[in-house]
Amino acid sequence: MLLVLAALLVTTSTQEGNKPNFIILFGDDIGNGDLGAFGHQTSRTPNLDKMAATGAKLTQYLSGANVCSPSRASIMTGRYFTRTGVWPGVFSPDSVGGLPLTEITLATALKNVGYTSGAIGKWHLGVGEYLPTNHGFDYYYGAPMTQNECVSNIKYPGSAQYSPSATDSLENENVESMRFGPCPILNGSNGAVTVQHSLLDKPQTLYDMLNVDDKYDQAAADFIKGAVSKNVAFFLYFCSHHTHAPQFAPDSFLGYSRRGLHGDSLGLIDRSAGRLMLLLEELGIENNTLMVFSADNGGSLQWRELGGVNGNLRCGKGTTYEGGHRVPLIARWPGRIPADTVVEELTSSLDWFPTMVNLAGGSIPTDRVIDGVDIQGVLFHGSPSNRTDFIYFDSGSPARIMAVRVGKWKLHMFTHGSHCSPPFPDSNCYDKQYKTKSDYGGQPLLINLEEDPGEAQLQTSVCNPDGSVIDPRCHLQQEVDEIVANLTAFYNKYVNDTSLWATSQIDRGSNLTRFPCCSPQCTPRPYCCSCDHNNSEGPAAPTQEQHITGIQDNLQFRQT
Repeated sequence: MLLVLAALLVTTSTQEGNKPNFIILFGDDIGNGDLGAFGHQTSRTPNLDKMAATGAKLTQYLSGANVCSPSRASIMTGRYFTRTGVWPGVFSPDSVGGLPLTEITLATALKNVGYTSGAIGKWHLGVGEYLPTNHGFDYYYGAPMTQNECVSNIKYPGSAQYSPSATDSLENENVESMRFGPCPILNGSNGAVTVQHSLLDKPQTLYDMLNVDDKYDQAAADFIKGAVSKNVAFFLYFCSHHTHAPQFAPDSFLGYSRRGLHGDSLGLIDRSAGRLMLLLEELGIENNTLMVFSADNGGSLQWRELGGVNGNLRCGKGTTYEGGHRVPLIARWPGRIPADTVVEELTSSLDWFPTMVNLAGGSIPTDRVIDGVDIQGVLFHGSPSNRTDFIYFDSGSPARIMAVRVGKWKLHMFTHGSHCSPPFPDSNCYDKQYKTKSDYGGQPLLINLEEDPGEAQLQTSVCNPDGSVIDPRCHLQQEVDEIVANLTAFYNKYVNDTSLWATSQIDRGSNLTRFPCCSPQCTPRPYCCSCDHNNSEGPAAPTQEQHITGIQDNLQFRQT
């Protein structure tokens, strides 16, 4: 089966040589070992693999948090999420709070130097007054929540209407027992819901989230082409729903990967990456565009084969082991970033804010702490990273500093598991009890991440007092003591720093009246919310004859 996209006649952009464009393609729950370019043997990610082959892979890249909303706050602001109040946990689609409007997002900082910004897909930083169009973005298209937080035609495990017994709430007409309402699609510059299908309709016509990727890709293409036609530099923040549970794919895409449903889901974000790269080439702006692919946090072990793979890293989503924070990062900018480069320097999602603002000729805010550092030297010249340290926070309640890293050394002050359950072979990944070094025999939980990136041994081997070697990687006690003292001093510097903790926005609670609804006077809300507005600002519904970006998808499906 071959999906063919017709060619559009587009003139070459006059943007060349102007301010650079920026694209962040952001995946959801994608582990360090999920992509073909990062070693997975049955994932089909040819476009992301090409992106890596023509750009750079960053292998020591840490997400600012280990779960959704906090990590998104970090990449948007260049600040540890605790400074923004986006803790503990994540926002729901009816949360009262959101990313505070006093925060300066990357979109806002770029707007100050003439950029236009568009957001596509999962926002997950609040609804209502906290939507992207109130945070510096000129345009937003998408469902602002995770696909398991609204009701659509997705019925795979983890969806809002999935039931293993096949007696779900919708079929039993027990709609009001459901936690959330129908999936809303927001479209335009005013944060308005333009498409929503009531759960009360008979027969039900639930919103088609299975095919939402075509709509997102079209919206992204329309935004880019609109900016190019006006010769305006742009920032596109494209947040895919893949591969968070429930993973999904349209019937026409099932079987694309040997990896099953998770692989098919991953294939859809890979397709988005391919469409974006081809569009940039078609428009003649790929040499003036920095495109970045990454994810909010590591893969979730809770879903086992339907979850992400974190390679040789310990544990996954929700933990402060490397599997929770270290995610795949691919950066591509032909002519600026050397092709087929592997960057082993320490970097973080916090670093895109200062890097992109500086590239755009903007100013870094001086009225607040920006935790990110400029990594242009790392990307363009292979220079040592300006990032020398990182703080690992627990994103749950109570939030706390769990571990710190300085250089190649990481010291766990506390450990606990998350998003995992028995019989997973490593109890550290599912044990919810907070543990300290006393639970591990009293030795500091010190790891050399360059020698042991997977944290296979939570304690650095100490040589015998007489200097004889008991382990090829052992260190003298004096050396270990000095390293622990240095890391402990770094931890103590921040553990009582009140400026690191803004008032929690998530603890403000939730209210069903906050759930995005295009017919707010209907009852019972939000289950009754319904509309289908034809909005000229956004993409029309693609048909079989209508083509997405004016380029051709080279997708050959596996024969089954």
